[in-house]
Amino acid sequence: MESIAHPLVSIISEKLIKPSSPTCPTKRWHKLSLIDQAFSNSYIPFSLFYTKDAISKNNTQISQLLEESLSKILSIYYPYAGRLKDNTTVDCNDAGAEFVQVRIDCLISETLNWHNTAIEDLLFPQGLPWSNCTTGGLVVVQLTYFNCGGIAISMCISHKIGDGCSGYNLFRDWSEITSDPNNFSIPSLHYVEQSVFPPPSSGPFLSPLFMSNKHDCVQRRYIFSNEKLLNLLEKILNLKNTVAAESEVQNPTRTEVVSALIFKCAVRAAKAKSGIFQPSSIVQAVDLRALVGLPPNAIGNLLTICPTSITNNEESMTISKLVTEMRKSKELVYKRDNINDNMFVALLLELAKSKQEYHDNGPNEYQITSLVKFALHEIDFGWGKPTKVSIANGLNNKLAILMGNQSGGLDAFVTLTEHDMSVFERDTELLEFASIVPSC
Repeated sequence: MESIAHPLVSIISEKLIKPSSPTCPTKRWHKLSLIDQAFSNSYIPFSLFYTKDAISKNNTQISQLLEESLSKILSIYYPYAGRLKDNTTVDCNDAGAEFVQVRIDCLISETLNWHNTAIEDLLFPQGLPWSNCTTGGLVVVQLTYFNCGGIAISMCISHKIGDGCSGYNLFRDWSEITSDPNNFSIPSLHYVEQSVFPPPSSGPFLSPLFMSNKHDCVQRRYIFSNEKLLNLLEKILNLKNTVAAESEVQNPTRTEVVSALIFKCAVRAAKAKSGIFQPSSIVQAVDLRALVGLPPNAIGNLLTICPTSITNNEESMTISKLVTEMRKSKELVYKRDNINDNMFVALLLELAKSKQEYHDNGPNEYQITSLVKFALHEIDFGWGKPTKVSIANGLNNKLAILMGNQSGGLDAFVTLTEHDMSVFERDTELLEFASIVPSC
């Protein structure tokens, strides 16, 4: 792990937190599935902010509590305490998770009311979020103390072992065993490994195919309040009632309409640069656990992709029509045999055959990922729910990540190129329904 070097940050300690009990020798080798192998060891980076008012413990008590509980939860999530042996196997050698404590010379308020990426980048070890690293720990935690007494708990979770659902389960269970260790019910995790998506007959992927690309990534945070979401839904339903061609969509969800609005505005921003409307597509990830009969606590990259192509002109990109097309695409996914006929697996096999890497979503493909069903904003370590949840800038520059927020609305973390963002953040249709968090 690269040491932090920044005038605002002082390192207090760096250590490895090992599992509280050794991993059984029969579980020493965690075999990665075909999809696991396709992902680089990029780190999914979340940070949770807690103000001083909610915390009754001093810094020493907080760190000791978090270290002890992390040790306990790693004995259950044992592959995350190991190290990559190669692109096909995790050595569950109990090397441990990396745990860093730092002090940051600013107030927590400087991050709560602003989308201060300059400060929030310091809540993670330098250069780690979304990076393609093969040598470090598979979980890296940073506990940050602000001058005012508030704290941030950040966790970078390896994508190599599991998807966002796997990472959320780890973060949530860590918080639960911290807040109430005596009543914590040990989860019975289902490690899928190669049982669902085994390597192809031609052999395993010897190197990752799906790489992150943090070049020219500018992130902004948008807040969709409950009131604004209702206004957006009402507008769409009113339009639907007056335009027969748009009457197909029924009961659009908040996630659907926000995804459609962001996509529409992003495509419009891209047109401002070229002057030409480019046929584009939304690429969404679909969690396969329920679709293939696996429990929610199944650990692995258990997903497929759901692309929705928009090939008409810009005038046809109404939100209602976009939602309709997204629904049609998902219905096709739901009807598939997602084990033997997985669109993502097919794409990966094609890339492997042509010896290509999947660096980003292509010139006109926008990845929109919903984490709304994962209640990150309710993660409670014993001092209440976080005041704010954030995710680090990066992965690629055509990305939106949706999450629930503390007020019951939605937060959208949108990442575009600098040029496209300069247009996107001034879009009047977007700003009718979303409040941009000021940047500093």
